[in-house]
Amino acid sequence: MNKEDIITLEDNLEYMVLDTVELNQDKYLYCVSIDQEEMPTNEYKYFKEINENGNLFTAEVEDQNIIEAITALLATDYLDSVTDDEQDV
Repeated sequence: MNKEDIITLEDNLEYMVLDTVELNQDKYLYCVSIDQEEMPTNEYKYFKEINENGNLFTAEVEDQNIIEAITALLATDYLDSVTDDEQDV
C-alpha cells in the first residue's frame, strides 16, 4: 500500500493512506478516514500492513509505544523533506 491509496475496512469505513514508514521490518500506514465524497474527516489512525501469501491486510495499531515510534519516524521524514526542499531553492 502506498500514499493516497484507499483502504476499505470490514465495516466499510474507508481510509486514505497519508504516509508510510517501516519499523522493525514492518510497514505501517498513517491514515485519515474519508467520507462518502472522499473528503478527509478528523479521524486519523495507524495501521500495520500484513502480507499473507501475497494478500494485503491491515491491523489497527493500538500499542502506544509503537504509535510513538511511528510518529517520531514520520516527523523525522517530514522534517528531512522540508529541509531538502529549502536547500533546493
